[in-house]
Amino acid sequence: MNKGTRCTICTGCGRCFGEVKRDAIILSFSDTGKESITLSAPVITADIGTTTIAMVLVSEEGSVIDSYSVLNPQGKYGADVLSRIAASKDPAVLKDMQSLVLNEISKGLDKFSAHPYSKGCEIFISANTTMTYLLRGLDPESLGKAPFVAEHIFEDTITVPSKDKEYTARILPGFSAFVGSDIYAGILASDLCSSDKYKLLCDLGTNGEIALGNKNHLYVTATAAGPAFEGGPCKGIWGADMIHLSSVMLKEGCMDETGLLKDPYFDDGIDIGSVHITEESVRALQLAKGAIYAGIETICKRAGVSYKDIDEVILAGGFGYFLSPSDASAIGLIPEELSAKCISGGNTALKGALHYSEGKKVALNAEVINLAEDPSFNDIYMNALNFPEIL
Repeated sequence: MNKGTRCTICTGCGRCFGEVKRDAIILSFSDTGKESITLSAPVITADIGTTTIAMVLVSEEGSVIDSYSVLNPQGKYGADVLSRIAASKDPAVLKDMQSLVLNEISKGLDKFSAHPYSKGCEIFISANTTMTYLLRGLDPESLGKAPFVAEHIFEDTITVPSKDKEYTARILPGFSAFVGSDIYAGILASDLCSSDKYKLLCDLGTNGEIALGNKNHLYVTATAAGPAFEGGPCKGIWGADMIHLSSVMLKEGCMDETGLLKDPYFDDGIDIGSVHITEESVRALQLAKGAIYAGIETICKRAGVSYKDIDEVILAGGFGYFLSPSDASAIGLIPEELSAKCISGGNTALKGALHYSEGKKVALNAEVINLAEDPSFNDIYMNALNFPEIL
């Protein structure tokens, strides 16, 4: 899929206004420095995100033969993991959330069954830790309260039914209650643990997972960004476009560094084409971008790594694929010193699962940083809520 091509099934992000169906998933190997990957056999990988479920069927030559993507139907129980953890206290809801995702994986497998490549394929699944628990039908209560214990973070298998047969899928391992197998796969795709120099991986989704590492050290964390980057309160506009417009509004003086819309837009918001931007949508963006910025600054401080020591910043996810690094630094989502080092990673969870299928692994002895327990995070976060001043 070429950069700039619009998705073709509405995942609620607003970019395509729901006018067309999604028939492609952003999976570009060159974005993370890998021009190609050769597999020993065709593979199916799935990324179970809080907002979106994505699957690909990949040939031995590393070509995407078919893909499947849909909004995560668990969204009816809440837009974020904490809402779903709360909802899962009802055993019937927990069972339903498991069934909803298994059904979507089954639909993807049924779609892929039309291709000879799919016969006998192994299936590899990555997800954040809460989505992994719900997929397994496990009670996730311990993930949502201190001391945030995750006992089930190691590789596991799960049976997935389809119209033709039952498949056994392998679930990749994760790191902790809030850093799951999706970031594990992203680390594989981005080669963080093989690099002489530090790389920073930012998965700009609902859970805002971040990894910093080189061949000697690995640090991981997560910061709750919420759904603002993936179709938040401002309908009809995608996250990257909202960031671009916010950058323009700052430069044009339509709002100040606190996010306050100026007259004559304060009361009624700003209409840009068919898009209506309100104070509420700006505030949601500030909360999300502040969380990411503070997460980056905190993980770097804990690691003792300065921004100049970071060789590359990989922006993962569909949102990161379309994001302009200059816009991101202009609104204070990414530190200005890192803007020129950014590359788009596409769906690193899907790509990393391919490398996992070939036996590539990441040591699970990473230093997991719990931002809620970091004494400096709250101050950094509060300072990061404002937009940078335009000089």
